[in-house]
Amino acid sequence: MDDLELSIGGELFRVSERNQPPGRLSYHFAWLNGPDEGTYGFTVGLSKPSPMSREELMAEARGFVGAFYEPGGIGEEDFPDHKPAPAG
Repeated sequence: MDDLELSIGGELFRVSERNQPPGRLSYHFAWLNGPDEGTYGFTVGLSKPSPMSREELMAEARGFVGAFYEPGGIGEEDFPDHKPAPAG
């Protein structure tokens, strides 16, 4: 898969597919307009060899953003100066 860019409520991610041993897939989500000058992100590893759909990738990013900004979430704790992107 070529890198894919997703927008979730104004939050921008570049998703890269990676092959892990023994033939499993993982997806790295680079949060382009996220905290720490866009160097922050997350990775999802799969236990199955079949790729994730665009809808599944968007659901992962949506869940991450929701958890990041929820009260007591990573954002509030570790990045208190980072604010959500304006939805657009």
